Amino acid sequence: MPTALESRAALAVVSASAADVAQQILASTSGDPVARRLVLLDNVPDLIGYYTDGSSALALDFYQEEREKAGVLLQFAPEAVVTDRTVKIRRGISWASEPLFDEDDLSASLRLAAVVQPEVARSYRDTITGNREKDPAAVGWRRVTAGGCKLCRMLSDRGAVYRESSVNFAAHPNCNCSAQPVFLGGDVGQEASVEQYRASRRGKTPAQRKALSDYLDAFYSV
Repeated sequence: MPTALESRAALAVVSASAADVAQQILASTSGDPVARRLVLLDNVPDLIGYYTDGSSALALDFYQEEREKAGVLLQFAPEAVVTDRTVKIRRGISWASEPLFDEDDLSASLRLAAVVQPEVARSYRDTITGNREKDPAAVGWRRVTAGGCKLCRMLSDRGAVYRESSVNFAAHPNCNCSAQPVFLGGDVGQEASVEQYRASRRGKTPAQRKALSDYLDAFYSV
């Protein structure tokens, strides 16, 4: 059975591969930026869909293996959780294409990777967290990181377990963190702190973002 870190590493490979292929598609185009953008809009959503299926399958395997490892006897059939994000993906591709109108292929390539990588990683995390909400034997999930930025380190500190079903999996572009399900009978660990739950919320006010930044600088700067 793969460890949580090994599964996280596999997710990083899958999502990075998707971004690489998208960048190759961009590099294969030339000329009119409108036509180049159309090539991306015609091809990248299907590319994301292909790799999304792979990342969700990876998450399903990991979920089932962690369930077995915890010795869970209660029957439950986990399913892939893949949200239809076609509209947002197409908007992201259009945004990534904007530098092409200034003949800045490098910026367009970096933007494109910033759209593709998190979309592919999302289905892995959603599959873990979505099944956790339905599985009566699951008590929550923990964040798995290999270091990373201050925010990721803070959110994974102490092996914190996120038990609230409404909590958001906070992620940033090129974030390679993954989620690990936690089950009754296994290592349930400590529940996430107030600060960790607060940092995971969407829609923070400027004051809340400033407070979080100050907190990270004070305790996670090294």
